[in-house]
Amino acid sequence: MRTITLNPKQQRRADVLSRLEAGNLTDAEAACVLNVSVRHIRRLRNIYKETSLEGLVHGNSGRTPANQLEATVREQIVDLCGPDGPYHDFNVCHARDMLKENHAIAIGRSTLDRLLKETGARTPRRKKKVVRRSRRERLLAEGQMLQIDGSPHDWLEGRGKSMCLMGAIDDATGKILYLRFHETESQAAYLLLLRSICTEHGVPMSIYHDKHTILRSPKEQTIEEELANEKPMSQVQRVMDSLGVESIAAHSPQAKGRVERLWRTLQDRLLKEMRLAGVTTMEAANAFLPGFMERHNEQRAVQPADTNPAWIPLGEGADLDRLFSTRELRTVSPDHTVSVSGKRWLLLRGKADTSLVGRKIAVHVTIEGSLCFYDGKERIEARPFAEPAPTKPGQHDALAGLGIPKNLLDALKPQKDAFTRFRGHKPATIPTEMTANA
Repeated sequence: MRTITLNPKQQRRADVLSRLEAGNLTDAEAACVLNVSVRHIRRLRNIYKETSLEGLVHGNSGRTPANQLEATVREQIVDLCGPDGPYHDFNVCHARDMLKENHAIAIGRSTLDRLLKETGARTPRRKKKVVRRSRRERLLAEGQMLQIDGSPHDWLEGRGKSMCLMGAIDDATGKILYLRFHETESQAAYLLLLRSICTEHGVPMSIYHDKHTILRSPKEQTIEEELANEKPMSQVQRVMDSLGVESIAAHSPQAKGRVERLWRTLQDRLLKEMRLAGVTTMEAANAFLPGFMERHNEQRAVQPADTNPAWIPLGEGADLDRLFSTRELRTVSPDHTVSVSGKRWLLLRGKADTSLVGRKIAVHVTIEGSLCFYDGKERIEARPFAEPAPTKPGQHDALAGLGIPKNLLDALKPQKDAFTRFRGHKPATIPTEMTANA
């Protein structure tokens, strides 16, 4: 039986063609996913029908290239150009010329360079990449763009455990809008940051951040997402998208230099001021932050070019539990329950309410850890559904449920056990008259 090895591109092509054969995709959709023409999709489909997976592998796969160097010639070149060879200090072009003139070995410059580096005869020369950056002007109005980040550091200088300081700074004014200590840079910490800023100031137009997976999903698009023109999002990324906030991922720390310089300042000034204040716990450090932020903003914040703030009001009556929480979709069972983390929840519906059976509802987990259930934007009341513990085989008591008093059950238990042993583990039965007399 022949083994067929497919590379990732061929595996994706096989997946799409199998879906096409099953009728889940049309020719046009398959062509869009594979970025080929519809005519080529039909050609691939015919090949796939005739040869299955073998037709997806290129015909030259596994064959030796016609222009490949022989093993003996490769060894000769390595000996001549290696550390102990006569051409050890020749550059690649010079060594190529010497091999052709003195040894009748015709080889290209790039091939020789690659061969010497692959065999370790030459070490590749590292060139330091010169990065030239241009200075970006501040945005015009407060609230147009925030820069957010987390800074893990020994903020208490050994007086307490290490913490991570979460912060946000306005790009136009340089004003610190949020600071709070957490144990780690976590999803809940970013959600609390967003909720605090949006409720206190308003919704910003854009947020500049790094490429942390909490803020940007590393997953690739599935075929279903690609057809629906959707991109995979992290929970925090989804929250920003639902608020209408533009999420901008920085390609380097220098790109979000304002918040990076803020960490340098805080690791100098805040560190020493907390030392003077005798701060030793996370709670005391968080209580110290508001006064420090006020002094810092008075000294270092600048006036924006446009005095009209760009904050977007969150709106009265906004459901904070729905907006600033993680979300998972669950399908409603026929008994109007959903399963969350191994536990079932019963959705409380009135007689006049429409049935949710078979529909997908959103299960939101708030920052505080409580569960909320939503059908679109409509909140659904629910309560935990206690399922009876499963009964193991052999644990069922034949005397239970007959209404027999406990003292009579205790008196009959030795007789029942003896009867069970004698009759080969058959359950004991109670005469009708005995039950009536009880």
